[in-house]
Amino acid sequence: MGILGKLVGNDDAVVVPAPSRPVAADSWPRKHVSRNDEVAKAAGVGLSRVRCHHTTWTYLQEQVHHQHKLRIRTQPQAFRPPTGDEITTGSDGIVTVPLGGSSLAAVLDWCHEMQGVLNQDLERAIGKRVGLAISQALDNLTPFDGQARSTTVIWLDDQIAVENPMSTQ
Repeated sequence: MGILGKLVGNDDAVVVPAPSRPVAADSWPRKHVSRNDEVAKAAGVGLSRVRCHHTTWTYLQEQVHHQHKLRIRTQPQAFRPPTGDEITTGSDGIVTVPLGGSSLAAVLDWCHEMQGVLNQDLERAIGKRVGLAISQALDNLTPFDGQARSTTVIWLDDQIAVENPMSTQ
């Protein structure tokens, strides 16, 4: 009998069903990593390049600005997305957005904030997908040793594996 059963005087054993499938190893947010530690790690990144569809970037930019305006203790100035010529757009609509550490941290903070129960499923899902991509990139950081090297590229959009999603092959 559990503690609650003892407290309410219920002697019936409660059986909790096993999960139908194991929890994915890449689930996010990860319980063993604190939000503050992860956001601080993102803030320490000198430069990263986020690659995603232009509508994905527009949505993220609007949402991060909106979220930080609603919060009293967070300064919206931390999110300083690039503009104009800094953002490159490919013919397929994929943009490459250079983000400094404070902007990357602000996006990751938004991803964490969206996991609350008061947000819609769509917001939680997008926040989870983007947060997972950033978190995986942060797992692969190396300390800067003074040597020039390329910046991290974080892909936010997966691709459908077949040209025609309706095909059966």
